[in-house]
Amino acid sequence: MVICLYGLRRRDDADEQEESELFLDLLAKARADPEFIGYHTYESEDGEELGVIRFETRAALEAWRDHPAHRAAWERTREFYTEFWVQNCEMFREYIWREGQHIEESLGERFRSDPANLATQSDVG
Repeated sequence: MVICLYGLRRRDDADEQEESELFLDLLAKARADPEFIGYHTYESEDGEELGVIRFETRAALEAWRDHPAHRAAWERTREFYTEFWVQNCEMFREYIWREGQHIEESLGERFRSDPANLATQSDVG
């Protein structure tokens, strides 16, 4: 599994409706890749948004990076954000604590079926 972390700070004068439509279109395109695992966002108290995107392989993440719609969206970042950063990471260990017990297992299916991820899927479709 590979993970793309990104952070952003929105412009005060950004067109929120247009940014939302662009985001939902991109998310639908990312989800079309069978190696896409999931997506979550979090917001800090100071207003920075953190996004977490998971793919099965580095090749799938790189294909997403090079997708024409994704490339076109990058050209528009200054319309919506004062800052946008990205960190791509390769997972080297994963496990879960469940009911107080440490369990070594692949978390791909957990993130695919996470209720927050499924809720975002319904927003797209």
